[in-house]
Amino acid sequence: MSNAWSALRGSPFRFLTSRWPWRGLVYTLVHALLWAPGVVAVSLPLLFPFWAAYMARIERRMVRLAGFEAIPRPPGPGGLARLQQPMFWREVAFAVVQLATGLLSVVFLAVAAALSVLWVVVALVVFTAIEWQTRPEPLELTLALAASLLATVALPYVSTLLACGQSFLATTLLSPRMDELQSQVTSLARANIAELERFEGERQRIERDLHDGTQQHLATAAMRLGMLELELRESIPAGPRQDAALESLEAVRRENELALDTLRDVVHGLRPRTLIDDGLGAALRELGHRMPVPATVEADGVGRLPLPVESSLYYIASEAVANAVKHAMPDRIHVTLAAPGDRIVLTVTDDGLGGASSARGTGIVGMYERAAMLSGDLVVDSPPGGPTRIVADIPRPR
Repeated sequence: MSNAWSALRGSPFRFLTSRWPWRGLVYTLVHALLWAPGVVAVSLPLLFPFWAAYMARIERRMVRLAGFEAIPRPPGPGGLARLQQPMFWREVAFAVVQLATGLLSVVFLAVAAALSVLWVVVALVVFTAIEWQTRPEPLELTLALAASLLATVALPYVSTLLACGQSFLATTLLSPRMDELQSQVTSLARANIAELERFEGERQRIERDLHDGTQQHLATAAMRLGMLELELRESIPAGPRQDAALESLEAVRRENELALDTLRDVVHGLRPRTLIDDGLGAALRELGHRMPVPATVEADGVGRLPLPVESSLYYIASEAVANAVKHAMPDRIHVTLAAPGDRIVLTVTDDGLGGASSARGTGIVGMYERAAMLSGDLVVDSPPGGPTRIVADIPRPR
């Protein structure tokens, strides 16, 4: 009995001895308690929308009492912008419907209370010697006892039916629609791309600062070291002192060149120039040419994408290729970029040792995060012994 509805259709004994009647009673009791505040709220037009949102928030969780899955609340704008959302008006409609179901809950509890009083009266008549002015006839007493017994058995069914009906209405009215979910996915994708664009803008600023600032300072320092070498050769006579000075100067020059090379690698690693000028396909082909193992790239027919999307897909491809070369010792690597329908699919395959896992490093974790930022999925298929296949599937930006 996975939910209250399946319990109702099962064995009566199993149902009456299960937890579902009690959960239905709690469900009904909560709605009965909320009925009176709802009546007050509906009489105040400015208050009722807030009451409707509050009731919807409660109901989305309460449906679990009837064995239904909790209803997700789709994210949406707040304030007056909510008036334009269909979900807002469905919450209002649910709050109106809840007034009727809440009234049914009140009636049910009143009947249950009256039945409890009836049982007390019957017990007093049967088991006490109290003299009644009009003592009921045995037949009347038997009929009343039978009716109260049937009603007592029926009450758990009624409360559970009320809970199932309320849960069904809540699920129908408060669950997000497919078009709303699609709209939210699109909005989230746009928001993520906007965030990536801000990140790309900041990265461009860092590249520019490194190129125009630090890199130029290091290049100037290299020129000055060359001039200093000429001055040392002229000012210090040839001999041990000059050799020692030139040796120290050469060590400084090597460190300066190493720093300059490292800085160039960092600037190049932030984003290759080919990616900016010619697009993702050209950057992937350049990446394949730089690999120490044979690599083939198929990236035709996709066209240009927003720069943040191209940068993220290039990062995924370069990380996947680097991991393969470093850990899997492949003989060949194959990179494919395709655009089936409204999707962009990047696939990196190698015939290496396999066994790629996010537990072995942060590289794959970073690829997952990049794909998630683009509202897409990343699938890593890498059994021990290979081959490894990494697929990033994202929606085409609109």
